[in-house]
Amino acid sequence: MVSKRVIIKSLVCTALTCSFATCALAADKDNGENVQSSWMDRTDIGIGFKGTQEDSYHDYAMPNKQMTDNNLSYDSRFHYRNHNSKQKMNSKYFIETLQPIKQYGKDGKSVVFVQGRLDGNGGEKVSTTTYWNGSDADLGRIDGQGSYIDKGEVVEHDTLGVVGTAGIGYRRLSTHEHAYVGANVFYDYAFKNKFSRISAGLEYVAGLNTISVNVYHGLSEKKVGPYDINTPLRQVPRAIDFHDSLSTPPDGIRRTPRYSYEHVLDGFDIRYTRDYKNARWLSSYVEGYHWKTKAPGEHPTEMFYIDQHKWQSIHGLKVGAKMNVTPHISVDLGIGKSNISSVEPYVSVMYTLGKSRYAYFGGKHSENAMTSARSKMFDKVKRSDMKVEYYWEQDLRDGPWDHL
Repeated sequence: MVSKRVIIKSLVCTALTCSFATCALAADKDNGENVQSSWMDRTDIGIGFKGTQEDSYHDYAMPNKQMTDNNLSYDSRFHYRNHNSKQKMNSKYFIETLQPIKQYGKDGKSVVFVQGRLDGNGGEKVSTTTYWNGSDADLGRIDGQGSYIDKGEVVEHDTLGVVGTAGIGYRRLSTHEHAYVGANVFYDYAFKNKFSRISAGLEYVAGLNTISVNVYHGLSEKKVGPYDINTPLRQVPRAIDFHDSLSTPPDGIRRTPRYSYEHVLDGFDIRYTRDYKNARWLSSYVEGYHWKTKAPGEHPTEMFYIDQHKWQSIHGLKVGAKMNVTPHISVDLGIGKSNISSVEPYVSVMYTLGKSRYAYFGGKHSENAMTSARSKMFDKVKRSDMKVEYYWEQDLRDGPWDHL
């Protein structure tokens, strides 16, 4: 198995080789003030940080008297619930480039381009791990999970490791160059778990305003289970209070089925970006997104589906701004809020190998030589990271429970 370090080095070398090969076909000669002239101007390396949230839920029954093997009164109990959250920070690093695949001069009205990106610690994996200690799953479905002793779940957000992206796009200016329309298709691949997805997008630029829409479709899904294994009582929450030693085996749980699945989510995003006439080094944006998750009915009938905090979709908003501080350094920062987490800040710092035309220090603040639409013909397509949903369930069914 090739090591992760070798894979990363190979991909970086491939990305750089493609950039150099592509620039031979690009408009790398000086075409005046109207066109960026170097492939380096369209290539960034960066590092980003994003706040994430981990949620722990615990719901358990506590007997109001000592429950022994001869006195199992499961209706005489109290229920306790608690929820804890903690914040953490995920980091990522990336290289991204956009290159035209045919010569684009100052009088050109359209451009065909390729865009590539390589992320270390890219994407997002929303993981839910759960356990259930209680009656048989079939009975649990009937009584609405009422006959349980102890159940819990943890929802956390992690990265997908190395993620590669490649796409091709087309943009065409209007007659008077005050607007353009664009279309693109992309393919994403997460190397660690071999996840993949495709997307199609549309763009419309009019003056200082940009609207873009992307639709994503996951190509990967994995399912595991059910399979059985005996579990020692010491691993079963609250077994000392509730275990029936008359069941077989008396020193453990007879069946502990496990189920799991993970799949790349389908979804879409809509983004509005606003530039500023006398501060072209600054742009602000708002983005809405929606990811479709699996409903309980879409899972195998054997799956108990412990998660009572199940969401039918993951949706939310991001509000942020991008600033070209110098011709080489830019910063993208903002906050995001979804239906499954609290407000999460994020920030990315990019270094442009060449130079950005507009910058607060050392660059232009406004533009008179060309329209804003033409100046944005080589802006990179904005897309959402790949998102994967993972669910893992352990059912600690305690014996036959014939005494109930």
